[in-house]
Amino acid sequence: MRNKAGVLRRGFTGCSRPGVCGLDNSGNSCYLNAVLQCLCSTVPLVEHLLNKDTRKESKCRVAEVFVRLLEEMWLGRSPSCAPVEARSVLCSILPQFNNYSQQDAQELLLSLLNALHDDLKKHPRSGQKQSCATDAGESTIVSHLFEGQLSYMTLCMHCDHQAHSTQTFTVLSLPIPKTIKCSIQDCLSLFFEHTILTGGEQMLCSICGQRRETAVVTSLEKPPEILMLHLKRFGCKGKNQVKLRTNVLFSVKLNLIPFLSSSVENISHYSYSLYAVVNHTGNLNMGHYTALCRSALTGTWHCFDDSAVMEVHDSHVQSPNAYMLMYSRKPFQKPKINGL
Repeated sequence: MRNKAGVLRRGFTGCSRPGVCGLDNSGNSCYLNAVLQCLCSTVPLVEHLLNKDTRKESKCRVAEVFVRLLEEMWLGRSPSCAPVEARSVLCSILPQFNNYSQQDAQELLLSLLNALHDDLKKHPRSGQKQSCATDAGESTIVSHLFEGQLSYMTLCMHCDHQAHSTQTFTVLSLPIPKTIKCSIQDCLSLFFEHTILTGGEQMLCSICGQRRETAVVTSLEKPPEILMLHLKRFGCKGKNQVKLRTNVLFSVKLNLIPFLSSSVENISHYSYSLYAVVNHTGNLNMGHYTALCRSALTGTWHCFDDSAVMEVHDSHVQSPNAYMLMYSRKPFQKPKINGL
């Protein structure tokens, strides 16, 4: 049944669908639940972690707990479950989240992925390709999927000396124009715009031997398989923290070609598809997180509000409350999960 706004009012109360499982709120844990839903909808990650060979060789606490939760969400028979064990383990290794205060979903996502990566590299899967360099020089499914690389070209405005450097990233935190409405492309353009460092920000030129005005050109050197965009809605106005409520319009398809480094080959392969959104309503201290995720099995979108799950029409994925967007370079296929 549809309501007047056209949203499918179809809850799941007596049955479950693979990968469509609500998560109980255990006390201001909506930020954790929203992040877990997005990771549960990241098909290549789920396939890898639920692979019987991966499970046999992984003996680490974070990975084991996360795998058990994914198994319950994908193969369980309940329309919702309680991620109590996952939260307990996370709080034990990430003490900043060991409380019942509202936390930042983006910070939690980064911390969780780092913990999972550190866990998995202790027991790498047999024959795993070391194709993605990380800070530790080791690759895991986390670094393979989520890591990208930025390129910085600096130009001395006095002698024209150029220097190049790169930086690995997992999430791109995008500035938002202070307008009523803008597009995700506007935010990306702001992030990648050319800047001139002057005054106290001047850089030391190795040729001039002194600090000079410097032009900085930022581009995408290595786009990730999974692109995670964070909209910087929280900032300061004087001594007060404020939330930018700009309506950032985003599309299901995202073209990164304008932001790629000239060294990137096969640029036509870098059109991304949206598969998950984290929404935030309210303010910094009294807010609420929900997730919108696309099912790889049915192609339908679902809204996850803790334990409440509702199917929504794809035309209602767009929201002025968007806080994080997750895009995949390759369209997700039906997950290859034993028992599914």
